[in-house]
Amino acid sequence: MAESSDVRVVCLGETMLMLAPPPYELLEYCEQFGVYSGGAESNVAIGLERLGVHAGWIGKLPRHALGSKVVNGIRCFGVDTSRVVWSDEGRVGTFFFQWGAAPRPLLTIYDRAGSAATTLLADELDWDYIARAEWLELTGITPALSPTCRVMAREVAQRARALGVKVAFDVNYRSLLWTHAEARVACEEILPWVNLLVATETDMGMLLGGDVSSAQDSQQALAAIQRRYQMDAVVMTRGGEGCLAYDGREFYQACGHPVQVVNRLGAGDAFVAGLLYGCLQDNLPAGLRIGMAMSALKLTIPQNIPLVDKQDVERLVNGRASDLIR
Repeated sequence: MAESSDVRVVCLGETMLMLAPPPYELLEYCEQFGVYSGGAESNVAIGLERLGVHAGWIGKLPRHALGSKVVNGIRCFGVDTSRVVWSDEGRVGTFFFQWGAAPRPLLTIYDRAGSAATTLLADELDWDYIARAEWLELTGITPALSPTCRVMAREVAQRARALGVKVAFDVNYRSLLWTHAEARVACEEILPWVNLLVATETDMGMLLGGDVSSAQDSQQALAAIQRRYQMDAVVMTRGGEGCLAYDGREFYQACGHPVQVVNRLGAGDAFVAGLLYGCLQDNLPAGLRIGMAMSALKLTIPQNIPLVDKQDVERLVNGRASDLIR
């Protein structure tokens, strides 16, 4: 197993326990729940490990069996969890998930108030460890958790950049955690320290306060954000239509793939993992293509985590996808 000193990407954020009834059963009448780990940043770390890039995950957890369960669920995929911050107070955040079936939507009920993760401070992190990485990955979920986390997320991004570590930030807006206005203000505090921004079409509109759905508006939106914050690149995901990116010189795009959707949760995290992998191994256009392949393949997997096979990614990127391999 790779050592912690080999970590190339550090992902920081809360991972919770997800309780879900069997597929398509209702929470209201369910008597048995499956228990799974759920966290955007740990999903990215697992996705990177599946592609062969060693990643670390940092969160803050209570020092008891449920905290250990979260860590064990992440570590078993090869992710380095040696710098998790342990606490004698607080709880593990949880959320309940109900599978949807058209026209009935998916349902998520959060129960995360007062979790140990909401008290994480920048000074509790191992900065020597972070400084040895090439990238630090954050999401907009973290500053939404508490006023403490909002300050911490901004400080972490700022300190990482000062150490020469590149910062990737996925807006990942969650309407159950805060309003558009609150998210916009908090993101504006973090974006000056971000190298690589990832946002959905809707989230990009939220940052700019307008609709960016047309092709012209999309390009203008990416260029406006890139110029405002002098980022290395800005990436907008557009669901099945693919993604668009701008690096200050050129626009790049990658197409989506036909998909039989099994579970939508975690597809965006899979995209970020593929994007970072491509940027580490090659360049931004490669990252876009690999990110779209990762996202498409994740949609076919029941679990929320990106249990994607690297060979399947390569086949899809190279146009050799097949429905029969023998």
